[in-house]
Amino acid sequence: MTRGSLQCFPGTVKDLVVNQVRTNAGSKVTITNKCVCSFLEVTLLCPGFDSVKKIEPPMAVSTNGRNCLINNGNPIYGGKTFEFTYTSDVEIAFAPLSFREACS
Repeated sequence: MTRGSLQCFPGTVKDLVVNQVRTNAGSKVTITNKCVCSFLEVTLLCPGFDSVKKIEPPMAVSTNGRNCLINNGNPIYGGKTFEFTYTSDVEIAFAPLSFREACS
């Protein structure tokens, strides 16, 4: 089905769009689900994220130092975004890695 128009099934990591901007409060990360289906257990590559000083909301990201589980594994619903901010001395290079799809 058409990608980027909320019609994709099955979804791929290309259907997760990660944007990052610097703000006065740190870096704001927005993850957008471009599909109609929900994505659960969204994991991003995030090398160096274990050096981050602060995350808002606090439970937004858990990491093993290389990969980050987003939103405690809770869904990012179709067509919706999930946002968090972090403070760090370096900008983290986030990239979609995996998710589990739920589509009914």
